Parts: sequence; structure tokens; C-alpha cells
Amino acid sequence: MGLGEVILLFCGGLLAGIINVIVGGAGFMTFPLLMAAGMTEIEANASNFVAVLPANLVGTFLYRKELKAVKTHLGLRLFMAAIGGLIGSLILTLTGQASFQSAVPWLLLFATTTFAIGPRIKAKIETYPQFDRERWVWLQLTLEFFVYLYCGYFGLGMGIILFAIYGIFSQMTLHQGNAVRNITTSLASLVAIGIFIHSGLIRWVPALIMMSGAVAGGFIAVRIAKRLPSAWVRRAILTWATVLTGLAFYRYL
Repeated sequence: MGLGEVILLFCGGLLAGIINVIVGGAGFMTFPLLMAAGMTEIEANASNFVAVLPANLVGTFLYRKELKAVKTHLGLRLFMAAIGGLIGSLILTLTGQASFQSAVPWLLLFATTTFAIGPRIKAKIETYPQFDRERWVWLQLTLEFFVYLYCGYFGLGMGIILFAIYGIFSQMTLHQGNAVRNITTSLASLVAIGIFIHSGLIRWVPALIMMSGAVAGGFIAVRIAKRLPSAWVRRAILTWATVLTGLAFYRYL
């Protein structure tokens, strides 16, 4: 690995740490960078879990006060995150590279589309005064469990999908949603990493270089996470996600 690749991975991790704490979706950038470092798709996916984990852990610490306001169902969410991360990662290791490679474009399309239309769905639902969120808690938690399964398998855009679910079914603020997203994502990722270590899928040197950048980025985000307009970051992530999805369809289909 040359110096240029080291700098690229560190800077990519730095930016990922900032983005992940603020709004999520950094995997849209880190995944292709890890592939550019010479990994296969499945190795890049597994290593990406390691690379961005510190950003989620920093985010959990950052939003610890907001977490106190959303304790309802938090224990159940953590349990679902652990089980979902376990099952999803086992599916990935058992189905292998070929199946994962075929799924990448569709997984990216799913994540990008959900990110794009989530706010519109929320706005539409809120026009119906008879819509009672409390009656649909079971549906919200069921959807969240499937997202944790997705996290263990791929994870890219998981936070974005969770934000869409929170926006539709709950009254959580952006920062409260960030608190729940970070702690559940951290747990699901830790479980998945354990499975990937056992399967030998993680390329440690590139992953740790990017992780060090993500740690630094997470601490930088402490100063800006609650000040930077999330709409700016959201537009940038959506643009990049759209480009990456298009490239994936061009490459794999």
C-alpha cells in the first residue's frame, strides 16, 4: 500500500467520521474507497464496518443527553439490533462474494431511494390528522428490525433508512433520532464485526487507517454536529449516493 492510498483512506475516514455523527450515510463514500484500495466487494463491506465503527461510538457519546429522552423501547431496539446484526452477517458469510456482488446495486438503490423519499412520505402522512403514531409502534419496530438485518448484511445507508422510519412513525427530533441510530448501529456493527473476524473477511490495515481518520472526524464533529444545517449534508449525501448507485448498476448488471 502506497503513501497516496494511506492518505486517501485516512482523509476518507476523517470526512466519514464527521458525516456519520451529523446525519449518517458516510458509508456511501468509504465503501468505494476501500474497494479502490484493492479489496473485493465483500471484503470492503466487512472492513467498512470496522472503519466507521468509531464514528458511531463517538456519536453515541455525543448524543448521550438526547438518549435519555428516548428511553421508551430502547432496550427492545438494542436487542433487535444485536439479533439483526448477527443474522445479517451470517447470511453474508454463508452466501459469499458472488451473491453479495449481485445484490450491491439493488441494496444501494434501496438505500438511496429511501433516503430521497423519506421526508416526502413523512410530510404526506402528517397531512392526515387521523394518523395516530402510537397505534403503529409495532410496525415501526418491525421495520427497524429488518433494517438491523440489512445492517448485518450490508449496512450502507442503514442510518438513512432509520431516519426515514423515525420521521414517519415518531416525533423524535433529528438529534434524538441520531442518539438512537448511533447506539443501535454501534451494537449491530460490533456483532457483525465479530462474525466477519471469524470468517477472515476483514482487511485490517486499510480498515484501521480509515478508522483512525474516522475517530478524528468524530471528535471534530463534536463542535459542528449541532450547528451545521443537516439539509446541506443531506443534499450532498443524496447526490453522491445517486452517483454511486448508477455506477454500481453500470458495473455489476
